[in-house]
Amino acid sequence: MIKQINVIPVEKSNDFVGIKFENNSVNLFVPQVFRQDENRKQDLLLFLKSLSIAKSSEKESVKTGKKVNNEVWPIDSYLWIIHDYLENGFYYNREKVYSKSNSGKIEWKKILKQVPIYSDGNIIYDKLITSKMTASNDIVAQTYKLCLKQSLERIGWIFNYNFYVEIQQLFSVNEMINSIKKGLNQTFDDIKKLRYNHLLKILNNSDGNNLISNAYSYGIENYYYVFETMIDKLFDGLKENEKKKYNPNGYWQLNNQKAKKASELRPDTILKRNGATYILDAKMYQYGVTHDVKDLPETQSIQKQITYGDHAYHNHKLHDTKVRNAFILPYNKKLEIFVEDPNTLKYNDGNLAYFGQTYTDWRDGDQQKDYEKVYAFGIDFNYLLRNYKTIDTDIINNLCTVIEERIKEQTDEGADN
Repeated sequence: MIKQINVIPVEKSNDFVGIKFENNSVNLFVPQVFRQDENRKQDLLLFLKSLSIAKSSEKESVKTGKKVNNEVWPIDSYLWIIHDYLENGFYYNREKVYSKSNSGKIEWKKILKQVPIYSDGNIIYDKLITSKMTASNDIVAQTYKLCLKQSLERIGWIFNYNFYVEIQQLFSVNEMINSIKKGLNQTFDDIKKLRYNHLLKILNNSDGNNLISNAYSYGIENYYYVFETMIDKLFDGLKENEKKKYNPNGYWQLNNQKAKKASELRPDTILKRNGATYILDAKMYQYGVTHDVKDLPETQSIQKQITYGDHAYHNHKLHDTKVRNAFILPYNKKLEIFVEDPNTLKYNDGNLAYFGQTYTDWRDGDQQKDYEKVYAFGIDFNYLLRNYKTIDTDIINNLCTVIEERIKEQTDEGADN
């Protein structure tokens, strides 16, 4: 049984985040900006689910155990199996058992196939055949228990489920998969199909051939890849095939050789609204926790954003004459240092915050383009976990409005001077 649950904030964005089970304890490593409040259980689940985003990234893999692979925990299937057990108990394949007794359903078809006895012109069947549905303790039942046990061990602690499932693994994972697939092909019951599909998801994401273990670890390093993806979804970023046009490229032209690409820069999110192009850079920095200017993006990140803006503005194929730049940082809207700070401008119930702007001293101040100032915003991290799968038009509109208002103010000030 789990004795202790430890939620451990992680300061660096490239440190391990995820979950480790050691010595009957759960150690959950979360970004420092993660907030534990009345929705703690839901948000912890959402955080664990967010790790699966790394599966689609070319830069990061999910770590399970000591291996690095491309598999993720099927958390929705774990939840389904647990709830199925709580509502219906252990699942068994049920089979029809025939017997020659007076109890059960009379099987007339089988009775009539027997040789009857003829007596005084009567046809007599002296052997009654009945049937009963009984639970069979077969490989499917064993698989169900094993998957339930794994589900409870991996996420049951969130709900304080402490009941124990007594089961030993008698079959290989491949044997169980083949048996479940066979049952899936033979059934027409929709609930049973759903149950079998969840079992398959759990089996297909098992770590090797052992479904049960006393120690697990599941997580990733470099959570900022996940953060970037969540920001891109929430802010309705352009799809990859469209966004590629905004990648500035460097080239090497060696003597007497063809030019070769050195590398390319890749902006995180390109947002198109009202004839303007907003280049958003998701930064997993700690300002949203510390409120310390030292934890804001450094000069090289500022220059990179200006380079993105230069490329978008001067690339005639893009025709982007209105280009804006912004950093998006995670923050905790309920921290006292932000709640009481009148200079942190809050929108959408504080889920979006405007911190300020950054600029450089090596660009022509009189001829600066709009994109040479980078506006810094915060997004409440827990809000992002709960909502990133849906485009948030209200937050998008407020972000764009804030930027446009700042540009107008600066334009008017320049005209007055």
